[in-house]
Amino acid sequence: MVNEDKVKKAFKFPIKHGKEWDLDEHDQRKLNLLYTLPLVSPYSDGSKLDLWTVEAEKFRVGLIHEFLSLTLEKRAYIHNIVEFKEEFCLSKHTYQMLLKQPRTFYLAGTEMNWSVFLKDAYGEDGVLLNKDPHVLFNEKLYRYADMIELKPSSDVYEI
Repeated sequence: MVNEDKVKKAFKFPIKHGKEWDLDEHDQRKLNLLYTLPLVSPYSDGSKLDLWTVEAEKFRVGLIHEFLSLTLEKRAYIHNIVEFKEEFCLSKHTYQMLLKQPRTFYLAGTEMNWSVFLKDAYGEDGVLLNKDPHVLFNEKLYRYADMIELKPSSDVYEI
């Protein structure tokens, strides 16, 4: 990066506040500062950061946030993320790191098969906000697959 300091200041991702929190503007700004500053650019070289520092953790959180934002469904299995362990400079405590970020990531699944969701990409109803055409196509395909019934008298399927 040409100007790393500029990127560090500019990089941030929005954090939604629950409706049950009646925060005024000053409190929202303070809460956002807690989660956003100082940030480490996910496009910087994370291998130069000490593994157990706050900056390294913020780098990894930002990198996973950026990775998920580039996926079609804004989610990935934890095993798929860990496949990039060396490239993302991840530690063996990635799951615990993600658990400490409940306002950014949502983890769902079983102990061995966790899915990591990018919270700001989903509405309160759990539906993806901006769906890619491929996602829309897959949803339509799944709906049609559920509608197929086998006729008892022949091998023809009807929709």
